[in-house]
Amino acid sequence: AGRHVLTRDDVLDGVPEMLKEVQVEATFPDGTKLVTVHHPIG
Repeated sequence: AGRHVLTRDDVLDGVPEMLKEVQVEATFPDGTKLVTVHHPIG
């Protein structure tokens, strides 16, 4: 789902190849979680 936010048309040429993963640390009721999206630009 996270990789559908941005497409190749939304970013500059070469950015999808440079950005291999995005990590977000989020707080949930049961604690903090690290979420990783691999190849985030679909």
